[in-house]
This record gives sequence, structure tokens and C-alpha cells, in this order.
Amino acid sequence: MPTRRAFVAAAALASLVPIGAVAQGADDPAQLVAIMQRYGDALKAGNVEALVGLYTANGVFMRQDMPAAVGREALRAAYKEVFAVLKVDVTFSIQETEVAGDMAWLRSTSKGKVRVLSSGVETASSFDELVVFRREQGAWKIRSYMYGSNQPGAHPSK
Repeated sequence: MPTRRAFVAAAALASLVPIGAVAQGADDPAQLVAIMQRYGDALKAGNVEALVGLYTANGVFMRQDMPAAVGREALRAAYKEVFAVLKVDVTFSIQETEVAGDMAWLRSTSKGKVRVLSSGVETASSFDELVVFRREQGAWKIRSYMYGSNQPGAHPSK
């Protein structure tokens, strides 16, 4: 049985299907949704380098019940850890976006299944996500990605 940490860490690594984005600004919200689509594609493929490339140099991945992964090397290690343990098939629904100058954020929810590679056991999961973006040299990058379960107590024990 996986640890709670591994299960929760993988929930963020899902296939993203943007649905119902609420835009608050010009063209930028659509760009944020496109980044999240690339994020989802990289997650599905288990492509660590593509994921790390979507973040700023000092990007942060905040997983439930685990220390934050800060910077490219820590991001690389965190995603490798997740892919070594789990296969995630979660659909994200974009709830809202907002752009303010060179900073932006996106809120989403996700639902789907997480399969533990060692046992083949699949579990239903549901999460809330918050992604902060920073525009660097004209391009949006993920500055911070944070998520948490919206099903309290529904996780496997450690």
C-alpha cells in the first residue's frame, strides 16, 4: 500500500483537460490554460524535464504532507519520486484565472484515479489546486504549484 505522501504527491500529476475557464483580463488567461495543458501532457507522459521546464528557475511544488520542492533540481527529484511510485489519470477543471501585471494565478479542481505501480491498486481521488505564474522575458512560467485533497480522511494511511 502506498504512503499517503506518495498518493497525494501524484494527484497533482494528472492529465489536464481545461474546462470552463473564467477569464479576468485580456489574452493572458488563455495562455495560462495552455501552459496547464502542456503540464498535463507532460504528466501523462511522465516527462520530468518537460515539467521542470514549465517552472521558473526558483519554482516551487508544494505537495500535501511533504516539504516544498524549491528550484529546478528539487522539482526534478520530486517529479521523479512521483513517477517511480504512481500513475495518475486525473482530469482538471479550470475554475478561474486572474492576471495582474507580470503575476497571475489559476484555480482548478481535479478528479480521477491514481494507480500504485507496485500493486496495481487504483484509488479515486479529488483535489483543489492553486497555481501562481510569473511572466519572465515575455513568457509565462509556473512560479508555485500547490494542491490539497478535498476529500478529508479519504487517503491511505502512512
